[in-house]
Order: sequence, then structure tokens, then C-alpha cells
Amino acid sequence: MLLLLVLCLGLPLRTGSQGEAWSWGDTSEQVGLRVPRQPRLLQRLKTKPLMTEFSIKSTIISRYAFTTVSCRMMNRASEDQDAEFQMQIPAAAFITNFTMLIGDKLYQGEITERGRKNGDRVKEKRNKTAEDNGAEGTDTFRATLVIPSKGKAAFLLSYEELLQRRLGKYEHIVSVRPQQLVGRLTVDVTVLERSGIVGLEVLPLRNSRQKGSARAEDDPGPPPSTVINQNETFAKVGFKPTVVQQAKIAQNGILGDFIIRYDVNREQRIGDIQVLNGYFVHYFAPKDLPPLPKNVVFVFDTSASMVGTKLQQTRDALTTILLDLRPQDHFSIIGFSNRIKVWKDHLVPVTPNNIIDGKFYIHLMSPSGGTDINGALQAAIRLLNNYVSHNDIEERSVSLVIFLTDGKPTVGETHVPKILNNTKEAAQGRICIFTVGIGNDVDFRLLEKLSLDNCGLTRRVLEEEDAGAQLIGFYDEIRTPLLFNIRIDYPSGLVEHATKTVFPNYFNGSEIVIAGKLVDRKMDQLHVEVTASNSKKFIILKTDVPVEPQKGGHGAPGSPSSRGDGKEDPNHIERLWSYLTVKELLSSWLQSDSEQEKERLRQKAQDLALTYHFLTPFTSMKLRKPVLQGGTLEVARGMSAATGPETVMQSLRGSTMQPGPVLKKPYDPRVKLSKTSVDGDPHFVVDFPLSKLTVCFNIDGQPRDILRLVSDHMGSGVTVNGELIGAPAPPNGHKKQRTYFGTITILVNRPERSYLEITPRRVILDGSDRLVLPCNQSMVVESRGLEVAVSANANVTVTIQGTIAFVVLIHLYKKPAPFQRNHLGFYISNSKGLSSNCHGLLGQFLNQETKLTTEPVGHSTNLTNSPLPPAEGMLETILQVKGHRVPVVWKQRKIYNGEEQIDCWFARNNAAKLIDGVYKDYLASHPFDTETTLGLGQPTGSEPSALIKDSA
Repeated sequence: MLLLLVLCLGLPLRTGSQGEAWSWGDTSEQVGLRVPRQPRLLQRLKTKPLMTEFSIKSTIISRYAFTTVSCRMMNRASEDQDAEFQMQIPAAAFITNFTMLIGDKLYQGEITERGRKNGDRVKEKRNKTAEDNGAEGTDTFRATLVIPSKGKAAFLLSYEELLQRRLGKYEHIVSVRPQQLVGRLTVDVTVLERSGIVGLEVLPLRNSRQKGSARAEDDPGPPPSTVINQNETFAKVGFKPTVVQQAKIAQNGILGDFIIRYDVNREQRIGDIQVLNGYFVHYFAPKDLPPLPKNVVFVFDTSASMVGTKLQQTRDALTTILLDLRPQDHFSIIGFSNRIKVWKDHLVPVTPNNIIDGKFYIHLMSPSGGTDINGALQAAIRLLNNYVSHNDIEERSVSLVIFLTDGKPTVGETHVPKILNNTKEAAQGRICIFTVGIGNDVDFRLLEKLSLDNCGLTRRVLEEEDAGAQLIGFYDEIRTPLLFNIRIDYPSGLVEHATKTVFPNYFNGSEIVIAGKLVDRKMDQLHVEVTASNSKKFIILKTDVPVEPQKGGHGAPGSPSSRGDGKEDPNHIERLWSYLTVKELLSSWLQSDSEQEKERLRQKAQDLALTYHFLTPFTSMKLRKPVLQGGTLEVARGMSAATGPETVMQSLRGSTMQPGPVLKKPYDPRVKLSKTSVDGDPHFVVDFPLSKLTVCFNIDGQPRDILRLVSDHMGSGVTVNGELIGAPAPPNGHKKQRTYFGTITILVNRPERSYLEITPRRVILDGSDRLVLPCNQSMVVESRGLEVAVSANANVTVTIQGTIAFVVLIHLYKKPAPFQRNHLGFYISNSKGLSSNCHGLLGQFLNQETKLTTEPVGHSTNLTNSPLPPAEGMLETILQVKGHRVPVVWKQRKIYNGEEQIDCWFARNNAAKLIDGVYKDYLASHPFDTETTLGLGQPTGSEPSALIKDSA
């Protein structure tokens, strides 16, 4: 029997002698190497094999989907005939198995390693093919063979994917395109979500990726014959159209995409955390948060190739997007061809007039010239950098570039590596670039890498699709940023091989997913901590997740049901972890410019893909020698990709199913930060809760000055000092230099003396023992009534006797600008244990009351003589506190990196009339100096500095 297996070009597979593996490893067109869909070829023969059955079975467990497609064909002719099996699968999916049964001979696929050079070459060819013929979001798997006269054949293809959350919903899409009417066509999808299923719906069949035969798209409900059975955590959806029903949808058998859409319950702010057999997954998708302001530059191609419908659709889409901007956003517009056409040389606020002017500018754009991609990106980034540096708003908003083109660079800088390097250097990790490529001529690999390198996403729009609708849909995904600088920490000694845990932004309706391995499977609970910033505050969430008892394997999805090596089968969370890890390694490989690093990443990705049977650019698939089979595919080795999830699902639904994390008592995981703080350059904020007022002021000190923040040595025995570091001021700023707190020192004198020094890199605790704690690892230490909790690279919480708590925020810059320094912010979280005699720049205002009055200018007794006479009838606001009468003005204060956006009454002139004494009265002679000449406490001398600097 002649066997041919082809993916794209119809190249025959050679037959081998008995015992020899049949391999596609030597060509780029291989089984399972999914290439984008090509136009359907005309059939050579007037008749073709009859498809008697086409079946799709999907099982979704906690957003991770296992899908198996099976197909049976019959050759009714009196001669051998070519048969083709093809299946569109999501581009993000990994194929795990392919098997053919021809007559009584079984051809089993096996994932094997691919050589480095061959692997790189195939990667390039695959991407090139994708650029030429790809459908956005899908790849096409094709296999052809010769079926003997009157013979039968069967195919089975299995793949896995993690469902992506977009616009608040998960979508599971399976392609129902058997290419002919089928006597028995079934789609069965099972969904199991422990958190609870919300809003499950089945959409009309979607066939926009191909022209024609798409009558069902306008139908209001699910396809005919769809049946849905559902309870709180379990759903089963079936689609079994008859031949007549299929014919009404599409005579050619191209029915379209069968789509299930749903979401899950989200009761825990910290997210859904699941642990099973030594692996965990954490789904984080917070809600009910105020949106962050956006600084956005829209950059669109106006070269000659955009003439006609493409440019008109882009104009209409941008007009719609402009109307959707929020009042707190800022924006600008750039059109580019061989010239860069900048609407404004600065970002403008969202006002009715600016929106009208922007729309008018967009519609004036006419197509001409070439494509200067590098120049357009540099102009956009320059606009954003200038706006951020001049307005000092970098830490309270997000900066985005939305870039659209239909071509390749033809003008200006055309060398792709140079464009990528220029963009990355200019953006410096602070600007995210989102790209949209239109048509078949676009350099999609360039756009993909631009987004990967600069914390963005990329989308592709086919020539025949509505570019405007696609652009609006893409913008909808990123229109509402809720958080930035997100960091998710797990105990470093208890968790290993965790996937990415630091994320630049979180957009409403999306989801952050982290998975990892537990070092000790017998641990009782897993500690999780999330830190992030939004438009109003710095958020810290903590929880402890109970770890479920160990279970035996239950038919591992996607891998052999019997390994024969005595090891237990993996579970769905383990496979999800491996899927995410391989995806991240492939992305890192694509981003890396170092050949040595690329080889290391390639080897790691290949090893993991081989272990979990994933077909990737670094692995290939071989067909083993035919094995006599009893006419059924289901008993073949490796079929657990189809049947495994069912046993896992039954186990989870049965009596052994463990409940979700249960807390014995109400627990609020957030660290509550008082507004009373000092952060940034440095900005002081004092909250007067009894008076419902907030006061703010600045202190312009000098580098190496040590400031007394809290002085209560005689009362509670607590002293807090902060040492300043310097940095140049931003260009065109009003200051000559910036100062930040580089070190915070805390002396605790009761019940026993302890010294604490905190820097952005380490915490040194000197008491009965000397401990050096790195700030890049999460840990908790207790000593002498003092608890120090380090959240890796995020914050240090110091709790004293349970009645005093300080939070020190750690601000780190990956690639700092010249005016930025790694620094600290100091927050008073709990001041109940501090005495009424407490002093210091912050301490003197604790437990005080204040009030505001309005008086004629110059009436305040505390005002010095003004060189100018006050204007008659003018009024000013006077703050009365501690016997002081201080003129104040209303202001909105931004606390650096802590994202505490507040309204406050601002005292000018370095708070000269607000604080007791003068600036020099708050200077300490050394980090642990307790002497003070202010307040009711009298000078007590200095404590010797018992802290010995760590030579390491």
C-alpha cells in the first residue's frame, strides 16, 4: 500500500523497511507542522472518498482545553484514491498526537527532537508561510494519503491550548469544515470550572475567515441541533446537525467555527488559585477598579498601498476610537508614509474641541509615498517621553502606541534588526507598543517582535476582512488599563520553575495566568502575594491557599495512558504549567539577539516539549512502523489525549473532589496604607482622619542628609530616620536636582533593642542575632516583638508589638532614566502604639486635629511681611494645626510609584510655617540618632550605631 502524508506541497512520504521509523524530520513540510490555511485546491478526480464520520470532542478543565478530532473515510471507487484530512486549529495550540488507521494498519505519530539548524530553518519557513497565507488566529493541519479501492481510513488529531480571556469572556473555537456533507457529524464540548460557570453561550457559526458559505452568520442564536446542559460548575454542549441541516448552512461542508463563550465566578480579589499533585495555577483578573489614565499615540500608515478601502476603514475606526477616549486620557495622532506627519508636537487632553480637530486631521490624510516605520515609531515614542518627563506623570498612567501598517519598511531605516533596536532603546520598557498588520504584504514578524520587545500585543487582519472593525475590536481589549507594575510572589523556597510573575499592565477583561511547581508536595498551604498599582493607590493582596491531599494519576491528558516506567501520570495543571513554560521559552527565543542564549532557550524548550509531547518549532513528528490493529483507534497507545480528560473530569466531579480554598474566618489580604507617608522626591502627606483633612508638603533636602521622620524614643521607644540620595532633575524641569530616600533606618528600644536598616536591595536586622535579608526574596522574620515581612522587590512591612506598623515600598527601575534612582517610600500603616509626644517630620502630626478657615490675604498672624501689598478683597485658606496658622492651597498629590492619588491642602515653602522649628532641626547626625530638640521629649543623646555594614 502506498502511503502519502503531506502538509502543504503534497510531497510523498517514502516507505521504509520493517522496523524503520518513518519521519518528516528532514523537511520543513511535516506532519503536525501547522501552516496557515491555503485556498482549497480543486479536486483532481471527479469523485473523492466519502467521509462517513467527523467528530470533535473537547474537554475544558479550568480554562485548559483538550481537543481531539477524528475522521473516517471510505473509498467506494474501484481504484485507489487520494484522500485529504485537514483541520484548522488555534494558532496558540500545541499538537500532541496524530494517528492514522488505514485498513488494519495503524500509523502512530511520535514527537521527536529536531536538530538546531534544521529547527531554525523550519521556524523561518513556517513564519514565512504564515506571512504569505495565514489566517489570523489559526493554522491548518493537512495530511493526504492513498486509500486502496473499497478500503477505509481513519484519522485522529489531538491538540491542547489555554483559553485566553478577552473582553471579559473565554472563547473556545473549533473548526467544523469537513469539506463535504457528512453522515455523522458531532461536536461535543465539556466544560468543568471549579469557580463556577457564568454566562455560557453558543454563538452562531462564524465563517468570516473564508469567503462564501456563511449563511449562518446572521442567525441570532446557536446553530441548529445545539443542545446545552449546565449546572453551576459543569456544562456539556452538543452539536449534531443532520445532513439536511448541514446543507442549509453550507453545501460544500464548510460550516464554520463553532464557538462557546463563557466566564467564571470571581469572588476572591487575589484570584483563583488551584493546587494539584505538586503543581499550581493562579488566575488573576481583578475587577471593580478605577481605570488608569492613558497617554496614547495613534500611528497609522498613509502610504500609497493603503489607498481605497483600507485607509477609509482605518479613518472610520480611529474616529470611533477617539470618541471612546476618557476625559483623563491624553492623545496625539501620527500619519506616516515617506514623511512623518505629526498632528501636534505634544499630547493633548481629551476635550470636545481636540476630538473634533483630531477627526478632521485624520480625514485629511491621503495615501502616497513609501513606508517609514522606524521614523514613525521614533516620533511616537518621542512624543510620549516628552510628555511624561515634562508633566511628571509617569507613575500614575500608562503610555501606549497603537501602530497600524499594511507593508514593510521601504523608506528611512529599512534594516529590521536596527528598527527593533532603535525602538527598544527609545521605549526603555516604559512604553507599550500594540501593532496591527493588514493584508498579506505586511512584515508580520517585525510587528510581532516589536510588540514582544515592548510589552504589547499584535493582531493580523486579512485583506478581505473589515480592517476598521478589527482595529476597534483590538482597541477594545486595551482601552481600559486597570493596573500596572503587577508582581505576583510565592515563597521562593517552596515554589520552583514558576512562569512569568511580573507584568507591566493589566487591562480590564483580560487575565494574568501563572503556573509553577511545589518543591514540597506535602506542604499544607501556599502563600501568595500580589502587589500592583492603580490610579488611586498601591495594592497589596495576600492569602494562604490550602494544598489538597495527594492523588494518584487519572489518565493523563495528552500523554500515554500507561507509561510503563512506574511514574504517575501528569494532571491537567501540570500540563498547563508545561504549556505556559514552553510558550514563554519560545517567546524569549524569538526576542533574544544572542546566539548562545537562543541555543540555551531552544534546548530547554525542546526538552520540555519532548517530555510532554508538544509539537513545536523545535520538535518534529515521526510515524512509526505500521502496527496491526483491530479496526479501532481508541485502544491505541497515546489515545489518552482524547480520553484522558474524561477520567480527570469524573474524578473532579466525584466524591473525592476537593473544595476550593476555605478561610476559617474573614480575612482581608490587603495591607492598608495610611495616607501619612513620604515617597518620591520626597513628597510628604499627612492625614488627619478626625478632621477629615489631608495636608501635603515638600522638603527639598540635600543628598546624604538624614531626616528624622518619626521620633518617639522616650515614648514607645521607636525612631525612624531616612537618608537622602540625589539625582539630576528631568530636562526642562523646575528643580535643579531630585532627592529620594535611599535608606530607611528604624531603632526599636523596647522590649529589647533592635536596629533595622532597609535599602532597595537588602534588609539588615541587628538584635540578638544579625540577619541580612535580600529584598528579591519573600520571607517573614520575627525577633524580640519585631516582625519583618519582605515581599520580593515590592515592600517591607515592619510590625512592632502588634500596635505599630510601617510599610516601606521598594521602587526599582529596570532601565532608569538619568533622573531616576532606586528608592524607598515610607508609610505609617498603624500608629496606635506611638505616644502623644511623638515628633519628627511625620510623627509630630499624628493624633492631632486641624481645621480650615478663610481669611483676607495678609490677615494671618503667622505671615511674614510681603513685599507686595495684598489685593483688596482677596481671600486665602488658612490651616490651623498645633497653634500654627498656615496658608494652604488645594492640590492633587501624586505619590511616586505608590500610586496614591489624593486631594490635599498644600503648604508651600518647604512647609516652613507648618512644621515645628526649621529644616536643620530635623537633621540627624547618623542613621540611628535618637536626639531631638523639638517636641515635648527632651534630648536623650545618641544611640551608638550597632549596625555593622555588611561587607558583601
